[in-house]
Amino acid sequence: MTETNNTVIVVFSWITLGLMISSIVGAFLTIVTFSIHSSIRTYPITLIMYLCCCIVIGFEAFLMAFEPWIYTTGGVCVVVAICVHYFFLANFLWTFCVAFNFYQMIVRRNREAPSLEKYYHVASWGIPAIYCAFTGGFAEYGNLGGVCYIKSAVVRFVCFFIPGLVIISSNAVLFFFIAREIHETLSGAPKSDKRDRMKEFRVYLSIFISIGLSWIFGYLEFLLPFAVVSDIFFILFSIFTPMQGILIFFFYATNPKVLAAWMHLFGRCLPFCDRMADMLTNTQTSSRSNPSRSGPSRSSSSSASASASMSSSNAL
Repeated sequence: MTETNNTVIVVFSWITLGLMISSIVGAFLTIVTFSIHSSIRTYPITLIMYLCCCIVIGFEAFLMAFEPWIYTTGGVCVVVAICVHYFFLANFLWTFCVAFNFYQMIVRRNREAPSLEKYYHVASWGIPAIYCAFTGGFAEYGNLGGVCYIKSAVVRFVCFFIPGLVIISSNAVLFFFIAREIHETLSGAPKSDKRDRMKEFRVYLSIFISIGLSWIFGYLEFLLPFAVVSDIFFILFSIFTPMQGILIFFFYATNPKVLAAWMHLFGRCLPFCDRMADMLTNTQTSSRSNPSRSGPSRSSSSSASASASMSSSNAL
């Protein structure tokens, strides 16, 4: 039984490694895509890009933390441990900012949401620095038995587990209100204008991934230490959390608008790419102008608000 468990752990370790590398690549490509094509970079996308920066640096530092030449080198190990701690906390905080922004746009319909960005930066970069300074002040960064991280279990609990749990719980509450608002808006739309349920589900999943709710599986695994339940949450956590970056790329950077932007760029050298871009743009335009294809109740103010918010996340 022990041998079987060890085999499962090894297999999932390799799966997690592959998914994390894919996530780093996906997050990096998302940053590159919207850095180059600033014309399609909306305010929600800007927040997603900050989150992607945390994913790229944090996940890379996490992978480096397991390298023998790093965890056996004192000073380098400390630096890597600080990076892991800082950027994972920053990841949590940016997911909260993304969730709060979705809430402001979709539930509150606040058109002044972009004015909050300066506070997002102060919180998302400043709060992790405070926790890292506290941890470093007690010299708790170093080799934790073959990985560079926080050595003390108590400090890990106070400076990572608790803030992460609070943020993820807050994100779950915000997600409930956001999902309820989207569902009620779509349910109240004329029957002929209702979107396919799979498309609605895709919106929920894109928001779920964007606000980091996959981390909740890890916390449930810890809080519900029952054999079968713990194994289920371990599997879900091992699959979804390392996929954060690649799923963000899939949801936000693989839609017709982004593809058209790339085609226009390549069209400077390849004329047929420019023609493809025009075709994609025309298709989008005709879709928006056709009520039967454009989505729920665009003539009503509530449906228009939800549709605009969902479109701003490029999830549709």
